[in-house]
Amino acid sequence: MSQAPARGSTEYEEKFEYEHLAIDWPEMLITIDDRPVHLTPLEFRLLAMLVRRRGWVVTYEQALTEVWGPSYVADRANLKLYIWYLRRKIERDPSHPELIITRRGMGYIFGSRAAAAA
Repeated sequence: MSQAPARGSTEYEEKFEYEHLAIDWPEMLITIDDRPVHLTPLEFRLLAMLVRRRGWVVTYEQALTEVWGPSYVADRANLKLYIWYLRRKIERDPSHPELIITRRGMGYIFGSRAAAAA
């Protein structure tokens, strides 16, 4: 199970903001354009993992191992389904994502518009 960022961590602040998304780490609250969004615990762990590695490609295997555990490393269909759930909840236009970008054949990257054009 993924842990919340440690207080005083240089990796995180207590709040994270990017575009229209805001995360309150201690409260595990997500807002989109200042409106609360409900995420399941698994969706929250997946989003937190992507945000922690923002700007870097997270491979399918890395995401599956960290969020679901090593026994799920071959279950890409489940990962793709949960990415779709997340996009429906946090993207302005889920069919043209700006926050969670797919890198075909590799995995996903959070917060890199340049990656979308690559």
